[in-house]
Amino acid sequence: MFRFGWERVDAKLIDQKFVRRDSYNAKTNIHYQVWDYMVELTGSDGRPTRLVIREKTFKLKLPEIGGVVPVKVNKRRTKAVFDLKDPRIDADASRKSRRAREKAEDESRFEARLRETDER
Repeated sequence: MFRFGWERVDAKLIDQKFVRRDSYNAKTNIHYQVWDYMVELTGSDGRPTRLVIREKTFKLKLPEIGGVVPVKVNKRRTKAVFDLKDPRIDADASRKSRRAREKAEDESRFEARLRETDER
């Protein structure tokens, strides 16, 4: 869905609830979960506003309740969606960065041990 003119802001995760389990179609067994998340952000009038985001993606890695999450909001601040391109909540980006970090640690450990044998 296109969201032209939506602003990126940080919101506070207030609560979450499980809505339902669903599948893509009747012929496959690929299931996903649908969750409602309540977030709080500064409204257009300057006061805190709470909005509900219904999400059914596999890509989320959200913080604990009370944590900060990146969202996109419309100009009137009546609708919000998670900013799935933000690496703070993108599970795929988190997994890739962890693998890259582990690979770099393995390489440096391996090289250090190789240098130990050369010094002997």
